[in-house]
Parts: sequence; C-alpha cells; structure tokens
Amino acid sequence: MEEKVKEGSKVTQNIILGTDGKYHWFYEYKLMRNPTILFLIMKMFFWIDLGIFTMLLLFNAIGGRLDWEDFLGIGKAFLLMLAVFEVMTMLGYLLYAAIQGFKYCIMFEMDDKGVKHTQMPAQFKRAQAVAFLAALMAVATKQPRLIGPSLLSGSKQSMYTSWNSVRSIQVNRKRQVIKLYEKPSTNQVYALPEDFDFVQDYITSHVRKK
Repeated sequence: MEEKVKEGSKVTQNIILGTDGKYHWFYEYKLMRNPTILFLIMKMFFWIDLGIFTMLLLFNAIGGRLDWEDFLGIGKAFLLMLAVFEVMTMLGYLLYAAIQGFKYCIMFEMDDKGVKHTQMPAQFKRAQAVAFLAALMAVATKQPRLIGPSLLSGSKQSMYTSWNSVRSIQVNRKRQVIKLYEKPSTNQVYALPEDFDFVQDYITSHVRKK
C-alpha cells in the first residue's frame, strides 16, 4: 500500500506520508473520555494487592493459623487496602488530567523500522512538573526508591519502538489504541477511527514479518 502512495500526500484522512518516507499523524487523547491509562494503573494496583493477599494466606496456612475467621479478617484488610489504592489512583488521575488540560497531545511517526510517539512541548512541560511533584512526595514520605523513577518519567518526551523488539500486540478499536508489548516497556499507538484500519494493518504486517 505504501508503495502506491506518493510522498507528501495523505494516505488516510489524517495520516500523511512525508517526504522523509515516514507516516505522520497527530492524536489528541481525551484523558476523561478515554480511560485506558486509568484502567491500566488500577489493574496494576489490583494485582499487587491480590499478590499481597495471597502471600498472607499462604504464610498463615504454612503456620497452621488459617481458619475461616482469619480468612475473613485478611479478606477485609485486602478489600480496604484495594479501595484506598483505587481511590488514590482516581484522585491522582484527576489531578494529572487537570494539569494536562484534560488532554494528551501526541505526534506519531511510523515507517518500516518502527514507530515513535512524541509528547507535544507544552504537554511535556506539564509532565515534568508532575514528575517533580511526585519526586517531592517521595522525599516527604521517605520513599527514596521512588525519586529516580519519578524524575525519569518527566524526562522522557518521546518513545520509540522497533518492530524487531515487539513481542506481541493488543488491539482495542473502541479505545482507539494498539498496545505494543516489548521488554521492559509497552508503547501505546493511538489513531482516530478513520485512520485506525491503516495503522493496524501496517503494524500487524510489519510485526508478523519480524
């Protein structure tokens, strides 16, 4: 398909094949209308909490102290901790969305080697501020291990994924996202409905080749 399209022309309503041989498009992610990021974080905390719950049950069972009353007590603690985590996640997401102006603006570049997404400059500056606040919170709560990751999260304006490094993909047309799983990270490629088929076909064909 790409060989039939002249460089510098549109291939879909919003995607342009540039003179550099790369496909370019802009995506405005509505942070409150598309909860993909929020659900991802909430799911992460759920599995962490479930892991702690399972370990406590195993420790009690090995020690011969596990009965119905202990199970209910540990279960209540698990549900309470999970509720606290999820509420904090939602409040944090709302704060992040407000700082970002309730949208996340991304430029995508894609060719036969890989795909790159770049956060728009104004958005990136806000992300740096959020990362700095997170680092200060890590210091205040005496969590030094979180300082490095917090600052690092605000220093990354773009992310590149080579087709060679993709281990698997997950397509969610409803949320307009294609997740590219690689070690140790996951890249998320977004496209509007009118552009989605082209992006999906291009990605899946190149990942299969590799």
